[in-house]
Amino acid sequence: MNPTTMKRIAIELGVSITTVSKVLNHHADISDATRSRVLAKVEELGYQRNAVARSLTLRRTHTLGIVIPDLMHSFFVEIIAGIEPVASGGGYGLLLCSSGEDPQKERAELEMLRGRQVDGVVLASSYASANTDMLLRLTRLGTSLVMIDRDDYPGVRCHRVLTDDERVGALATSHLLHVGRRAIAHIGGPPIVHAKRREKGWRDTLRARAVHVPDEWLVRGGFMESDGYRAMTRLLTLRPRIDAVFAANDPAAIGAMKAVWDEGLRVPDDIAVVGVGDIALGDLLR
Repeated sequence: MNPTTMKRIAIELGVSITTVSKVLNHHADISDATRSRVLAKVEELGYQRNAVARSLTLRRTHTLGIVIPDLMHSFFVEIIAGIEPVASGGGYGLLLCSSGEDPQKERAELEMLRGRQVDGVVLASSYASANTDMLLRLTRLGTSLVMIDRDDYPGVRCHRVLTDDERVGALATSHLLHVGRRAIAHIGGPPIVHAKRREKGWRDTLRARAVHVPDEWLVRGGFMESDGYRAMTRLLTLRPRIDAVFAANDPAAIGAMKAVWDEGLRVPDDIAVVGVGDIALGDLLR
């Protein structure tokens, strides 16, 4: 609010300009009656506070940045749907960014969010730990950071919300063993920590059941549907043929299923498929 408007409100209400300023900036040392009178006059004049100017004064923007690797993956959409009402209820807006699993694009998005002076960042990091310096810079500036689903920055101190990925790999593989499958291949994710942990859960479970794991049973790909399709196409060339596959996430599993169907085979009769993530409408897949 400009000084002229503040002076007008002060004169009309018989209070000081300092009092008007304190009401607008939520100071506690103002009586409820005075606060109500000032706010009523502000509303009468149709004044809207300048959010940018206020952020400069308070050094807070009440904005959070969200950086996810894939806008099409319902797993991340559902996470955002969980974040939004909590953030909104606290008076925060969201800036949503997608890295496309590209560390350089992720860095550009983080730079943009730093320039916007967001109060916090929720990050599902892209491959490996290429942007450690950028994240350390953000935290040194006082920007809060929470990592979700990814755990590739051991040198960055922040809160993390993670899956027990070794347990995920063990559960998926144990299920396939339980239903009688033995030649269980794995479509691995990109070279990030939590994909490697899922791979470890798969490998350790097979070894614990005395199942030999040939090198060709593992195809490292990625988290996209196309990655799963390419990996499964390669696995289908193996002889003797595999009878099951554990994919590192649901989109890769869907790609694998398409490759199986294109080969004229049936899921799960010929090849059973397990994915990870419980994506929306995943239970409707045949």
